[in-house]
Amino acid sequence: MATAELPAEEKQDLASLVGCIAGAEYVENIRVMFEQAGFKNIRLIPKDNSRAIIKSWAPENNLEDYVASFKIEAEKDHC
Repeated sequence: MATAELPAEEKQDLASLVGCIAGAEYVENIRVMFEQAGFKNIRLIPKDNSRAIIKSWAPENNLEDYVASFKIEAEKDHC
C-alpha cells in the first residue's frame, strides 16, 4: 500500500509498474473501499518486516519510504 506520494520517475518506471509499486493504492483509500464493501472493524497493520520486504525489491530506490506491506483484517456480517 502507498504511504506517501511516489516520485514521478518511480510512477513512470516500468519495473515499478509491473512490480505493483507504481500503482499502489493509498492506505486510507483501501480503508474506504473496505467500508464501502460493507466491512467493519477494519485493521490495516503494517507488517513488522515491511521495510525489509520493500527494500529487497529495489534496494537503490528507497521505495520503503513510499510503500509498505500490510496485513488486513476486517469483519463482515453474513447474509
